[in-house]
This record gives sequence, structure tokens and C-alpha cells, in this order.
Amino acid sequence: MTSEPADPAPSRLRAEGVTLGYGDSVIASGLDFALLDNAVSAIIGPNGCGKSTLLRALGRLLRPGAGQVLLDGRDVAALPPRQVARTVAVLPQSPQAPPGLTVADLVARGRHPHQSWYRQWSSTDHDVVAEALEMTGMLPYAERALEQLSGGQRQRAWISMALAQGTDLLLLDEPTTFLDLAHQVEVLELVRELHERHGRTVLMVLHDLNLAARYAHRLVAMRDGALVAEGTPEAVLTPELLADVFGLDATVIPDPVAGTPLVVPIGLRARAAAAAPADSGAA
Repeated sequence: MTSEPADPAPSRLRAEGVTLGYGDSVIASGLDFALLDNAVSAIIGPNGCGKSTLLRALGRLLRPGAGQVLLDGRDVAALPPRQVARTVAVLPQSPQAPPGLTVADLVARGRHPHQSWYRQWSSTDHDVVAEALEMTGMLPYAERALEQLSGGQRQRAWISMALAQGTDLLLLDEPTTFLDLAHQVEVLELVRELHERHGRTVLMVLHDLNLAARYAHRLVAMRDGALVAEGTPEAVLTPELLADVFGLDATVIPDPVAGTPLVVPIGLRARAAAAAPADSGAA
């Protein structure tokens, strides 16, 4: 499931020597990153390491203090916001919508970058919204208010809005936050389908390492605002990296369902219990 895609063309979206932060707080300095085209990638790392900050910068939601983010070879800071929004769709953490907003109205907002004073709502926009709803399985819920949906359905509705932008690049900041496990799997299955059937390049921030390994072609591990490892899940998720990046004592075994790496935390109690028979025998 997570075999590396064929060698891609040069990255369409990349960060070169960026310094990122908020106010006087610097989170990353001199950071380089290139998004793997035609694949699903996931950024992993402990809380506060800069995962969401990097994704926000790539999506033009945060301007670097130094360096630049390049989209198709051009500095995104110099591009009109609408032009960027026609190529890169960003779904932030825990997005909010006004009460009573229907799914169809939410998804229609994804067409705003394609409209102007001389080009208003058209039949093309209507068709794109309907297609986005169909792609995510949300067409039957088009007239339902967002607050009437389950957590997984709401996240599908927000992804539908991002798809309605008609972009090739999709950036998702913790798309499974606050969802139960069944809905997390539902959303990530959709992400893989968007890549495999509709050619989307996806970058997402995830906390669950096992789900990241199962659904992403490539993992990017961060610690303290720096990239410390990048590659296939098999190459990145090693006991050594887990100890170094997360301070986690764990073993890694094949997932019995997908064959991808499965992180099994050990912990002090399990370690002590495993060592106890050997200790008593030696005594």
C-alpha cells in the first residue's frame, strides 16, 4: 500500500531556507523541504516541533521571516492570493463555519478563487461543486446543515470544499483530529482515493504513526523545527528514530493487515515484565 511512487518530476511546492515563527518566537530556521509530487505525504513529529507551521507556510497562510516558498518555481509571496488558491487548497485544523450553513453552501465557497466581479456563479461552478460532493460521498447530504452531521461526515464536507477549488495540491492540517478511530480511517481512505483515482498530491499532518504509515507513501519526521528523516514509512519508522524524535521506547513490526510498519510502544512496565524471568533465573 505504501510503495514509493515512480520517480517524480521536480517538486511543484517547496520551501528553501525558510525561517518560520510567530512574533518573536522562532520555530524553524533555515528549513528546506520539497513536497513529493504525485503522492500522499505525511509530516510526523512531537507536539510543537513545527509540523503545522511548515504546512501553513507552504499554503501561504504564514509568511516566512526569511527564505521563500516556491510554487511552480515562483515565490508564493509574490503571487496573487487567488492564483495560489487555484493551485493549492489548505484545510486548517478544526475549521469553523457559521451555524445553519449547509454542506452545499460550504462547498460552494471553494469556488471563490475562480470568481470575480466580472465572473460570477456559473453552471461550471455548479458542476464542480456537485462533482466534489460526489467524490467524497457527500452528495446525499448536500442540503443538510453541518451541525447535523457526524464528525467524519463534517470532515468529508470540508474536504469537499477544498476539492471544489479545483487544485492539484491538497494540504491537510491534522484532518483526523477529534475523530474516533472509525472516522479517522474513513477520512484517510478518502485521502488515498483522491490520490489514486483523481491524481491529487496530498500533504497532511498526522499524529497517529500507524495510520500515517498505512496511508502515506512518504513520511517526513520533524523535531525542534528541523527535518530529521524523510522517506518511505519502512525507512523512517525505526526504533532508533522513535527514540530520537519522540523519546519513545518501541518496537516496529509488520502490520498484519497492510504489511506497513506498526509501532508497538514498550514502556517501562512491559520492559520490566519481560526482563523479570531472566533476572530471577540468573539469581
